[in-house]
Amino acid sequence: MRGVEPVVFDAESLPRIGYSFSPNELMIGGVRITDASRGWLRRVASSRWTTGDLVGSVADVSLRARVRLVAAIARQGKRRWLTGIDALQAAEDRIHQLAAASNLGIATPSTLVSSDPDQIRHVLGSDAVLKPLATGAFVDAHGQPRAVHTTQLTPDILASGDFAAAPFVTQERIEARRHLRVVTAEASVCTAALDADCWPLDWREADEAHVSWQRYEAPEVERQAVRLASALGVGFSSQDWLVPKSGPAVFIDLNPAGQWLFLPRDVADPITDRIVGFLSGQQ
Repeated sequence: MRGVEPVVFDAESLPRIGYSFSPNELMIGGVRITDASRGWLRRVASSRWTTGDLVGSVADVSLRARVRLVAAIARQGKRRWLTGIDALQAAEDRIHQLAAASNLGIATPSTLVSSDPDQIRHVLGSDAVLKPLATGAFVDAHGQPRAVHTTQLTPDILASGDFAAAPFVTQERIEARRHLRVVTAEASVCTAALDADCWPLDWREADEAHVSWQRYEAPEVERQAVRLASALGVGFSSQDWLVPKSGPAVFIDLNPAGQWLFLPRDVADPITDRIVGFLSGQQ
């Protein structure tokens, strides 16, 4: 990587590659990581899609300890992170994101998290969508990976869902012409668009949608996206916006560790180049 050899690790790989950590020194895989180094903490916790570990089991407790170690490493020393751990964790909060966007004058959908279906119906009416407050990925009782996608909020869901047991985000539905994926890396920003009429409400449900994005010129949205990333203190962000049938573009969601490499190369490559430049110390 531009003459710099990266050291890559996560909570899953630490036992295999070896580590030594003290208040004054960090060794990963036999390499001493200096305070002058740079890093990108994409996620504090590893994906649990394939683990299915019983909460409280030895495997679960061991993984949690390693996650705690990664967090401690992220706070140790004076090394520079693309996104610091505290900013990363705060930026994963959907409500915090929307509040930050609203404070910047960015259009956002009416949003509510409530245990009371009647209040949800009263505030958002009959045309709303439902999405996970936390991760939408889980392992079912048969050990199979599943995902909860954004879905239309129906009377049946309102009547049968236990919103107190599993908090969900409910939002007004935006009649969209385009989905926008806006990716920022420090001051660099690129946008891709997807025609909303051709795909499900949550485009991730359609495999072909992932290869149907095209570069899109959206200078005002990009300016606002960079402002929002800066306000949240994240050096990288993958943001979802909607271009509605009428009115200004609407900010929907920000992922401080989101995907971008599935986007067209003229969108993904400048972001990748900026990240590599940061990590190698050449930008």
